[in-house]
Amino acid sequence: MSVFCYLQIETANLAHEIETRFFDPLIFFGEDGATQDDPRAPEERAGEDEIATSRILPVLGAFFDSLQKGVLLSKNCLLQMNGLFSDKNPAYKESFKKICYSQIFDNLGSILTNLYIVDLIIQDNTNFESMFAQYNAMFQKVKSNMDQYNVQKRELRRVQKFVEKMYSNILQGNLYQQYLDAVKDSIKADLGDKLFKNKVLQEKYLEYLKQKCDRVAVQLGQPGLVQAPLDYMLLLVNYSIYKKLFGIED
Repeated sequence: MSVFCYLQIETANLAHEIETRFFDPLIFFGEDGATQDDPRAPEERAGEDEIATSRILPVLGAFFDSLQKGVLLSKNCLLQMNGLFSDKNPAYKESFKKICYSQIFDNLGSILTNLYIVDLIIQDNTNFESMFAQYNAMFQKVKSNMDQYNVQKRELRRVQKFVEKMYSNILQGNLYQQYLDAVKDSIKADLGDKLFKNKVLQEKYLEYLKQKCDRVAVQLGQPGLVQAPLDYMLLLVNYSIYKKLFGIED
């Protein structure tokens, strides 16, 4: 139980970190105003977009580390739930069976909610596509004449590999689905299909979804309620997790 409580705290902390540390840099990437209505000819400001792109790389690197941490946290939370949500577990009979602890599922869904928002941010910010295209073109120029740019082949390959990893894992605007797939694949590698066949966990998850649906229905009837949009997102996200884990089709 103590491990499970610790995982809940870490999950809430990570969801908060993603929102407060990464949302703004991703939203404002390429929007510093330096090139807005710039009267200079393109050759006079050549390289400025590449510099701006290079400055976002440490942010993307830190975000990638947070993603890896998130996959492990979500996986371990679900593994703990698989063990706790069992008729053979005394803790389940004494507490979890009698009460639906919605915060457990809310915490699980909070990371996915923020990743979905990141997907929307990246899809909406066209600077990622255009400026990374310029950055890749710069790589090709440097690669064709490394002596002129005083760059070693190993150094260039290392940076290019890092940029390609960031683009394929973050900048495709498909983080949400990739994250779900990674969590399920990681669980399957450890437990096989055992968790996905846990009927007690499935029933408890469904109980949460029904209660959340009723809560959201009431909230949507009260315009201006601040919590309503978040609860609605948590409902949708947790329903997608539920379907992914237990193979439920619409």
